[in-house]
Amino acid sequence: MNSLITPRAAEEITLSTIPELAEEDVPPEQARGRILARPLVADRPLPPYDRVMMDGICCKERDLEEHKTLVIAGDHPAGAPAPQETPRGHCWEVMTGACLPPDCDTVIPYEQISRQDHHFAIEAGSAVAGRFIHRRASDYEAGEILVPPNTIIDSRVAAVAATIGATTLRVLQRPRVSLFTTGDEVVDPASTPADHEIRQSNAAALHAALSAAGAELAHYQHLPDDPEATLTAVKKHRNCDLLILCGGISKGKYDFVRPVMEKIFGPPSFHGVAQRPGKPMAFWRGTPSIFALPGNPMSVQITFHRYVLPFLKAAQRQRYSSQIVSLSSNFSFEPAFAYSLPVKTSQEGACTIAEPLPLANSGDFASAIESDGFIELPAEKGSFPKGTLAPYWSWL
Repeated sequence: MNSLITPRAAEEITLSTIPELAEEDVPPEQARGRILARPLVADRPLPPYDRVMMDGICCKERDLEEHKTLVIAGDHPAGAPAPQETPRGHCWEVMTGACLPPDCDTVIPYEQISRQDHHFAIEAGSAVAGRFIHRRASDYEAGEILVPPNTIIDSRVAAVAATIGATTLRVLQRPRVSLFTTGDEVVDPASTPADHEIRQSNAAALHAALSAAGAELAHYQHLPDDPEATLTAVKKHRNCDLLILCGGISKGKYDFVRPVMEKIFGPPSFHGVAQRPGKPMAFWRGTPSIFALPGNPMSVQITFHRYVLPFLKAAQRQRYSSQIVSLSSNFSFEPAFAYSLPVKTSQEGACTIAEPLPLANSGDFASAIESDGFIELPAEKGSFPKGTLAPYWSWL
C-alpha cells in the first residue's frame, strides 16, 4: 500500500479522467431515466397558432363598441380550422385550445356573458382585447432549444418529444461495468454456508447500486483467492468503461488484486485513503478506469457512494455532490483518519439534521439499515459539537 492520501485528493484523482460514452437512439417510452445526448428543438413555433385560453366567445373588439349583444355565428371547437370571416355584430362560441379566427382579437369567458337565445350579452367593461389569447410563437420560435442535452429524461421530456414529433431520442449509452467480487470464504446466497463461510452480500449491494446509478452491468463474476484466475478473468472482461473489484486489495498474504492489476495496467494512481472505513481502496486511471474496493460490506458501501457513484454520474454528464447537514448531538472519535459516519436525517425548517448512528465495525452493515446515508468528519480533530456542519451522502 502506498502513502495514504486524503479523501478529497482521492476524489480529485478519480474524477480527473472520465470516459466518453457513445450515443444510441431509443424510443421515448424506453428512455425514462436515460441522459439526453442531443437537444430537443422546436420543429415549428410554439404555440403554432393564436390559441384561445378560455371557454366562451371570441369577437372583434370594435363590434363590442357598436352592439350590446352579439349574434352567435356558430361553434368553433378546438381542432377545427379557423373560420374565414366573422360577420359584423357576430361572435363565435369557442372552446379552450381552439385557434383564434384571424379577424377576432377578443376572447370573453362564459363567466362574463349571458345567453339570450341566439345572442350573448356582455358585462360592461369585462372585455379586454388580447386577454386569454396565447399568441403564436410566444413560447418558442421554430428552431429554438426546448430541452438541452445532458437532461435526465422524465415525463416532461417525453411530453416535449411528442410535441415536436420525436419518435426516437438520442441518448448516452449506459456506462458498461465489469464487476468482480473475491474471496474463498464467500459462498452463494442460496447455499448453506459452513461455519467458516459467509454468504455473498457485496455483489447484491453493488448490483443494486449500479442499477440505481444508471450503469449497465456488462459482466459479473466471483473470483477465488487465486492470482491466475483473477488475471484471466480481468483480461477477458476488461473491455468496459469501468472495472470494479471488491476485496483482495489490502496487505494480506492472499490479497492478490494489486499485483495482478499491476501486471496488466501498471501501478495504481493511488492505493490507500486516510479514511475509515475504506482505507485500502485503490484506483487505476485509464481505459478502463479501475476501482479496487475493500471487501468489508460497509467499506464497500462507503467507497462506492463516496467515489464510484460520482465517477458514474460524471461519465453521464451529471453533477453529483454531497449536501451539507448539521449534527444533532455532540460526537467524538479517535482521529487519525477521516471518519465516515452513518446518520439518520430529519428536517428542521430549512436545515437537515443528522443523527449519528455509529457502527461497531466495517462488517456491521445490518445496523446501517436505520441510517439514510453517511457524513464525513475530517481527521484534523476528534470532537464535533452539536450543530457541526458536515458533508452528507445519501444511500442509493
